[in-house]
Amino acid sequence: MSRLYGRIEDVRSISDYLKENYNGIYTPDKTIIKDSELEHAPNVIESYLTKDIVDYLNGIDIEMYWDRTIRETTYSGYEEEKTIIAFPTKEMREEYRRDLMYFMGDLLRRKNLDKVPNNMEIICQYSSVLPLLIEYLFLKESGKEDRFSPKNLRDLKISATEYLKRYKRKIDKPSKEDELLDDTLVILIALSSMDATLQIRDMFANDKDGLIKLIDELYVNENHNREEIMRRRDIDTYGFKTLRKEIDRYKRG
Repeated sequence: MSRLYGRIEDVRSISDYLKENYNGIYTPDKTIIKDSELEHAPNVIESYLTKDIVDYLNGIDIEMYWDRTIRETTYSGYEEEKTIIAFPTKEMREEYRRDLMYFMGDLLRRKNLDKVPNNMEIICQYSSVLPLLIEYLFLKESGKEDRFSPKNLRDLKISATEYLKRYKRKIDKPSKEDELLDDTLVILIALSSMDATLQIRDMFANDKDGLIKLIDELYVNENHNREEIMRRRDIDTYGFKTLRKEIDRYKRG
């Protein structure tokens, strides 16, 4: 966990930057849609997926519900008995298409999970790249690319603000070191995955074949190490440089 310990100040710094600089407002798209429009959302990005991925997703029985007790879309967790996505309203909305695509990316992520961190690598820090990338491609193909970052930056700011509170309570207490490392890993995954996704967006803007290959590698995840896959493409997140630029770009919404 020594390498994770070395990222604590990096995470604290970007968390401060988010809290102090991002003031953008994200408004969910509440346009009413038909149930069939929600169900057909995956067709929008099918051209980015290999046959194996399409077959895998088609083989998953995703049950869709609405739950008046929730405020945002929720998903079933790893290895739960049913694969469920629940929406907070009975009427389907355009925003739920985006939520569904993120969930499908997460199902691809779960197929071959990353290993836990060790002293040399934070193997799992890019665990959320697939969900974010699938979500981004859906928005891009729908002509709504500029809606990708505001929502995710908003969510990151919420997480960063909470992290900073926990950081202040634990940083000078040796007895809390393990808890601080756990807190850092959770938000590091979110931050690194977003930063890496932005780098992928820029790197493969004009290389669809390369992007298809990358998505397949992230799905197969042969060595259960997506950090290795990122490293082969010279993607790293030290300093969160790309994320900082994105915060500056959208900081006022």
